[in-house]
Amino acid sequence: MVTPRVVEDRAAGDDRAGSSAARRRRRLDRLARRLARLVLAVFYRSVEIEGAKHVPASGPVLFVANHGNALVDPIVLVALLPRLPRFLAKHTLWGNPAVLPLLSLVGAIPIYRAQDGSTSRNRETFSRCFAELAADGAVALFPEGVSHDQPSLQPLRTGAARIAIGAQESGAESVAIVPVGLTFDEKGRFRSRLLVTVGAAIRGSAEGDDESGVRDLTHKIEAGLRGVTLNFDSWHTARLVERAAEIYASEPKRPMPGRSGLGERFSLRQSFGAGYEAVRAQDRERVEALEAMARRYELLLETLHLRDDHVIADYPWSHVAGYLGFRVPTLAVLLPIALVGLALNYLPYRVPGWVASTVEDQGDQPATYKVISGLFLFPIAWAIEIALAGRAWGALGASLMAVVAPATGWVALRFFEHTESFWSELRAWLTLRLAPHRAAELRILRGMMRDDLQALVASTAGPADS
Repeated sequence: MVTPRVVEDRAAGDDRAGSSAARRRRRLDRLARRLARLVLAVFYRSVEIEGAKHVPASGPVLFVANHGNALVDPIVLVALLPRLPRFLAKHTLWGNPAVLPLLSLVGAIPIYRAQDGSTSRNRETFSRCFAELAADGAVALFPEGVSHDQPSLQPLRTGAARIAIGAQESGAESVAIVPVGLTFDEKGRFRSRLLVTVGAAIRGSAEGDDESGVRDLTHKIEAGLRGVTLNFDSWHTARLVERAAEIYASEPKRPMPGRSGLGERFSLRQSFGAGYEAVRAQDRERVEALEAMARRYELLLETLHLRDDHVIADYPWSHVAGYLGFRVPTLAVLLPIALVGLALNYLPYRVPGWVASTVEDQGDQPATYKVISGLFLFPIAWAIEIALAGRAWGALGASLMAVVAPATGWVALRFFEHTESFWSELRAWLTLRLAPHRAAELRILRGMMRDDLQALVASTAGPADS
């Protein structure tokens, strides 16, 4: 016979189990965020986030993001979003032993796609999403449904709209659908740049429970995502627009070179991209002449190993002397530490690049291969080095190696990065001084393009008004 006392004890035990599971989940979430931030700090030279204020501090949130960089995309969201969401991930990833620990760490929810087989188990997936949102939690998904290497959004699936509407029907408050745009400078390259743009929340209507309502909400989600992403008809157009925005917005001269942040030109690149075809149709000859100058300009930059910001730099002697006076002594002091770091970390640093080279023809995959292999190879290398130090010098040696290996590795990374930058800047400065005719040609071309761009903008109601 089950007495009231037994029932109370069981209920108390369930509460304790639930409380224990919640505490464990919070600990895992904190670990996931720290690990993701560490990955970004190592892999990217700079990380910018704009619009984080759009994320509601409470209530159910459904994050929707573009998906152009495979497993790096969720790592970015875990690291930078103000609220850590539960991710939907294709169920086939659970069969990958390298990825499985990360899926468990973030509490990912499997989604069953038609191209991967049956979708019958998605009822369970949707139920878990509804429960998370009903508890005022956050869920994230990539509504394109697949990672890709295209310069624009791919057609959106309806899953995000169905989840938002279904969650409200299941008792959740009005779900805030927050679009997140991920913009990578050179997404496959180590130590490149990243911009995260968060857009205004979209509110799904629980009344739109039919197919028409789902489609309407999906269209709103697509519009929201287009507002936080760059979309072009080709990579050629993307590069052309990027250069046009850089030349149009920057000053014709500055004392020293320096690259603008990705966020500084984002809106202008969006506007130029949106109006490019219209302006081309309106004044085809002028645009084609501008494109021809741009091709010549790009060829000269590539041949001379220069950037646009080198061309407009004046390089006054006081600035050059100040740069050399700081950089050279700094590199000299860091050199011995960097050499130790290089010796201890060379293999786990190089191997991910070799691994990624096997998928370099798939533009959305190299960064993932580098990150995932690095997550395993660095700890393995450090563990081996710690064990060897312990065998040679005992516990003290092992403890010192546990600190020295990662710390000197970080110093080595920064040292060689700054060394590469130093030689690049020195080469640019010498090139512009020793080849004055090339420098003059570049500056004339750039000035002509800037004048033409300003004239085009002034003659239309077009893309750069913003």
